[in-house]
Amino acid sequence: MKKTIFFALLFICVGQWATAQKIPFAIKGSIYGGYIVPMTKNLDSISHPPALGGELAIEFPAMGNYDWQHYWHMPTVGVGLLGINLGNPKLLGTAFAVYPYLLVPVVKTEHFHLNYKIGAGLSFLTKTWNDGDTLSGVNASTANSAIGSILNVYLTTGANLEFPVAKQFSITSDIGYNHMSNGSMLQPNAGLNMLQVMVGAKYLFPGCTHCKKPRPPIDGFPYDFSINLIASGGARELYYKDNKMYPVGSFHASMSANLTDWYALGGGVDVFYDGVFVQQGERGEESYTQNTRFGRYFIPTEDIANKFRAGVCLSNEFIIGRVTAVLQWGIYVYDPIRNATHDSHPVYGDNRPMFYSYDIDKEDGWNYFRLGLRCRVYDNLFVNASLKTHLQKAEMIEWGIGYQIPYTKKQESDGRRGSYTVYHPDRKWKRGDPNKQWQPVGVESEDPPFNLGR
Repeated sequence: MKKTIFFALLFICVGQWATAQKIPFAIKGSIYGGYIVPMTKNLDSISHPPALGGELAIEFPAMGNYDWQHYWHMPTVGVGLLGINLGNPKLLGTAFAVYPYLLVPVVKTEHFHLNYKIGAGLSFLTKTWNDGDTLSGVNASTANSAIGSILNVYLTTGANLEFPVAKQFSITSDIGYNHMSNGSMLQPNAGLNMLQVMVGAKYLFPGCTHCKKPRPPIDGFPYDFSINLIASGGARELYYKDNKMYPVGSFHASMSANLTDWYALGGGVDVFYDGVFVQQGERGEESYTQNTRFGRYFIPTEDIANKFRAGVCLSNEFIIGRVTAVLQWGIYVYDPIRNATHDSHPVYGDNRPMFYSYDIDKEDGWNYFRLGLRCRVYDNLFVNASLKTHLQKAEMIEWGIGYQIPYTKKQESDGRRGSYTVYHPDRKWKRGDPNKQWQPVGVESEDPPFNLGR
């Protein structure tokens, strides 16, 4: 209750600030109905649909002051405060989430708006594994193996519908999906996956009605391709009975090319360190339980090499001003624990090739996924937060710092395109004529300075 009051007061303060600054904003209230997808035996027995709740949100429509707003067709930025009764007060309790989100226009008519919604933030749950039966196992109907910690990530995506009924008043609805978990930092961590529907109303406070018109977007992204270097670290548990944290880390290097003003495609290499791969497991008469009794892996030797993996990845980057959302898919090219499983493969035994069929409930497999956010803090320096998974099973959360090296073509004095140079976004650049190439401010041009969300 205290958290709800705090965030509600925070929303009021933000609204008052926006009013004072004459910035247009909207207040939206919605009722929430959800269905917990029972992806484990435990959730199948303890989730009692529906999950009911409500959301209060504040939204800021794009004013066209930044180029990325034009590239994304004038999206709306919002912050939501969500509360959900998960349907089982004793074991699942209540979930609260606070998260920023983006509404990207897909269809916009006088009486109907369809937006794509995506958001990421934090969730707080009042009941965890420690509040239930911790002695009968993760599948017990008296336990909560979905949530291992109070603080978790919150991810949501789906469709947002809006039906304007008056100049400043609309009926709204959200249809989509959300996910809450801690990324395997604390076990057990099966996570909550929910299908959701929200219905509500929105009122727009128009703000400044006499402000200057937004400038038109600048044609063309300021750089052609970039190199990204990221070093990350973190920690995670392997088994809930161990009560032991292990260090994890990674190094990522990639190159991506800007295909549009908001999307870049590239590829790269990853090196992962995971401290959980200590000597462990049982197979036949061999048993190594001094470190953990977790039965997923069989690693008969204590070797530092077992803790490293390397892979190559395909990277999709969605550029939203200073923020870049990243979705990557990778393949392990070096994996010393590829065959370190409790059971041999039914076809390949203990000699799995690079690609093979596998059961994700028994082994990690040959590929990995990464969902992440990068936020540029100064010039080309950015902070990074990402979730690495094997299919739907989270492996680690990576917290890191990175440096982007974007390259653009210089324009020579005679107008020809010269050699590549490093682009620095926190310096003002203008587009040089006639080839629309970028150059430092000081060269005469009628175009306004380019910015990436300052």
